[in-house]
Amino acid sequence: MEAVQKLKANLKLENKPCGWCNQVLHVGEDAAVCTACQKEHHDRCWEGKAGCSTAGCVNAPLKRLDAQPQPGYGAPGYMGGPAGAPPMVAALPPGLMRCPSCGNAIAIGSDICPMCRAITSPDGIYHGPKITAPGATASLVCGIIGLFICGVILGIVAIVKGNEAKRAIASDPTFGGGGMATAGIVLGILDLIGWAIILMMRLSAH
Repeated sequence: MEAVQKLKANLKLENKPCGWCNQVLHVGEDAAVCTACQKEHHDRCWEGKAGCSTAGCVNAPLKRLDAQPQPGYGAPGYMGGPAGAPPMVAALPPGLMRCPSCGNAIAIGSDICPMCRAITSPDGIYHGPKITAPGATASLVCGIIGLFICGVILGIVAIVKGNEAKRAIASDPTFGGGGMATAGIVLGILDLIGWAIILMMRLSAH
């Protein structure tokens, strides 16, 4: 596996500080993302320093790997660094990287952090399989049936289930079915409007 992914800085990388120069990345700039720890860099900084800026990373420059790794903050044997310096992070075993959102160790190549459900791919897009969000199918089915019977009840159910599905999709990128949820909500609204019209016509007929 290559040590770095080089790409044009996208919206996910925008305003992320470069690990070497600490200057923020801007959209369209040449960027370099470490495949081991996911730290962002300017491409020029990565090339100039010959590797990743993260201490203990397997892709750090060789001169930095010569030093004995220090225990991570909170680990047995941690002695701390210079006054005011941030705690050192223990090196991860091969095959693992840190989630850029929560910092937990996860498998390299993971599209989703199993702990915080954040997208971890460098482009900020989830590329894995998706499952239909809970409530999306029920919303669509209730919306369709409500056009013919019990529209007042099924219309409300379709709207509620559709909104539940949309909230699930917004919180977890592994969920799909947004189109079904939207269709169910629209049909639910039509159910309520249609049955309201029918009720008014019946009342006016008396």
